[in-house]
Amino acid sequence: MTTRLSDADALALHTQTSTTPGHTVAVLVLEASDQLSHERLHEVVASSLPQLARFRSRLVDKPFGVGQPIWAEIDDYDPSEQIHRATVPAPGGRRELAGLVTQLSAEAQDRRRPLWEAWSIDGLTLGRWALAIKMSPVLSDGSHGPSIWHRLTTTEPGSARDSRTEPGFGSTPSMGELLTDTLSEAVENQVTGAWMMADAVTGALLAVRRRVQKVTEPPEQPQAPPSRSGPVPIAVFNRPLTARRSTAFASIPLADVKAVSDAFGGSTANVLLAACTLSLRAWLQRHAVLPDQPLLVAVPLSIPAGDAAEVSTALGTGQVRMPVQLDDPVQILTNLHTATERMNIDNRDCDDSPMPAVDFATVVSLLPPWLTLAGKQVYSGLGLARWRSPGCHGTVSFAAERPGLAYCAGAEVIGMHYAEPLTEGCGLNITVTSHADVMDLCVSACPDNVPEVDDVASGIVEAVGLLRAAAGVSPRGEGPSVVTEMTSHGNKRARAYST
Repeated sequence: MTTRLSDADALALHTQTSTTPGHTVAVLVLEASDQLSHERLHEVVASSLPQLARFRSRLVDKPFGVGQPIWAEIDDYDPSEQIHRATVPAPGGRRELAGLVTQLSAEAQDRRRPLWEAWSIDGLTLGRWALAIKMSPVLSDGSHGPSIWHRLTTTEPGSARDSRTEPGFGSTPSMGELLTDTLSEAVENQVTGAWMMADAVTGALLAVRRRVQKVTEPPEQPQAPPSRSGPVPIAVFNRPLTARRSTAFASIPLADVKAVSDAFGGSTANVLLAACTLSLRAWLQRHAVLPDQPLLVAVPLSIPAGDAAEVSTALGTGQVRMPVQLDDPVQILTNLHTATERMNIDNRDCDDSPMPAVDFATVVSLLPPWLTLAGKQVYSGLGLARWRSPGCHGTVSFAAERPGLAYCAGAEVIGMHYAEPLTEGCGLNITVTSHADVMDLCVSACPDNVPEVDDVASGIVEAVGLLRAAAGVSPRGEGPSVVTEMTSHGNKRARAYST
């Protein structure tokens, strides 16, 4: 039985171009240990990652490029050719490590070869080591690196790693099997297309009905304040991407983030969003490109009153506005708390709505891969993104790993970073990884549009310090809700500044 590439994976794979590669790079930083060596880390990778079926498999194209590729295991698979060694240039700090990882992972991946590479890295300050894994988007399976850290790490220095091997996809399919699956996929696409057409008609009728009701009935809710509505500005993050990338790493003590969350209410995810807003505001001001309107960013959804930074798998993705036009940290935190709560509640209400939704990944899966890639190349090559309103400025995502300490090859893990891909028109990515008692940041951008990305990363750390200081001198009030408490406190600060 053949296993076809999923709709979401097909979308990620076939829409890659030279300026929008889709791979993810996961970086593990290890404390100094006499047990570490290139050979030892190579053995850990070679004995762990191939246990995951996708890491020991390849994609087989259909005849004439019609239909989605098929997964197939590689016969007598040997991962050693995909594992390399590298040395960080002096002085071996975070900046040098991020630069090396960006350089190592810059080359485009060949679909005809195994879809991952790994590097053991020495030369870090204080005798530390790093392990970097570059992965095609089809390996992520909708998560941050398909829990590869659970394969590479343990909870105790000497305990055994997870040694379970996933069932394989089977050997390379014959020409007959490929043709059979091609015909089967064609029939499925016809049925799917018919259902999507019916859903589209139903959705259109429901939209007309709601529009008529909106005209005849008074609005149920007041209009959103300007800070959470209005036009989306064109910013430097919307400029056309080049093939170059820059990455920056930083770390924040989890205790500092929780102190702010406990003082003002809300989630740790909102604290990080507020810190990102403050940092981006400072960066935009420094480069004289601060827009008059908030930035629109994609963020993970959670249950209402939940915390997106504390779950390993997000419920989905929504959008909130980062109020970079504001300068008061508590007011920014208040604004974001209200915006994310409303986003999560609206998403819950949408889930209960009878209106069907058209999945873009499903639409793309109905097209031949070569046609999808050609369309993406034309779209990027002609710069068509510049002729439409910005749909997003950046992405902030969260990954929650093991709550306690982790070890790799007997050495303590002191850093976990994910460098995620950029998309055309959305040229900033910030990924926050929570593990043990720290939150590790990875900021990715195109240096031709966003220079000095290290300033964004360090600015987030500084902004958490500003929020912690505000929490120390401004205890939480006694209002009837978190939003009221935070809003009233922001008003108190504004009155204090005016006197």
